[in-house]
Parts: sequence; C-alpha cells; structure tokens
Amino acid sequence: MPTDNLEPKTVHLVVADVWKDKEEDPRQVHLLLMNDDADGLVQLALQILANEGYEEAELLEIGTLTEEPEEEPHLSAYKNALTGQVALIEFNE
Repeated sequence: MPTDNLEPKTVHLVVADVWKDKEEDPRQVHLLLMNDDADGLVQLALQILANEGYEEAELLEIGTLTEEPEEEPHLSAYKNALTGQVALIEFNE
C-alpha cells in the first residue's frame, strides 16, 4: 500500500564549467539528478558530462535543492530529476 509519508526525494545540483573543445571558452552547465550515493556523485556527474560530449569539465559547486525552483529552466529540470532522469541545462555565455 503506498504511503504519502515518504521522505522527500533529494535532488542534487552540480554546477560545472565544460569544454567540448579545449581550445574554446568554457560554458557553464547545471546538472540536476537524484543519487543516493553521495561518494559517487562526482564520478557520476563527470561521466554524464563525458557522455554528453564534453572533453573536459571543472566542477564548481555541488549542492542539494531543498525546495522546488520557482523559475525555468530549473523548474522543469527539477521535475525531470524527480522522475529519475538527469537534467542538463547548458548556458550560452
């Protein structure tokens, strides 16, 4: 029988500078994902970025979202992360 008293799911936010080509300027990305293994979070984030075609990544910040974001694109990304998917937001700076 399902219960509504489940602990809230933890969504992690990873902020990174990434390069698809080391000669280019970096782009900033935000990764939103759920992962119970805090020790493996860094490795998982780096693997996801590598799978997306980024040659190099520098993780700048790792945190936990404590509430649903109010604005896009983070709101949609957060909802995707809650379903077990990984959400990647790339900023064109």
